[in-house]
Amino acid sequence: MAPERIDGKKHGSMSDIWSLGLVILECATGIFPFPPCESFYELLVAVVDQPPPSAPPDQFSPEFCGFISACLQKDANDRSSAQALLDHPFLSMYDDLHVDLASYFTTAGSPLATFNSRQL
Repeated sequence: MAPERIDGKKHGSMSDIWSLGLVILECATGIFPFPPCESFYELLVAVVDQPPPSAPPDQFSPEFCGFISACLQKDANDRSSAQALLDHPFLSMYDDLHVDLASYFTTAGSPLATFNSRQL
């Protein structure tokens, strides 16, 4: 939840940008971006009062770190818009890369097919 939502301030699509940054960071690192808290209230206080999480620069490219930073600005007015994120170097650096996802999934198989074939 974005800091402005916790504080009861006006919120909108920029709050979703915050959430996007958190989700991508957690997927990339495999850990929740905030330190463990004893209660949900402590987590809310941490989101509002602590510095925002960041991608470890020794583990990720400067482009990725910049993308996460652009999403996780405490002040919603300082966050990048969705359009700005689409134009961010982290995404645009792959514009010339041709990826054939159809072939990948044809050869790798469907994860759902594997899951559905198991006896639960």
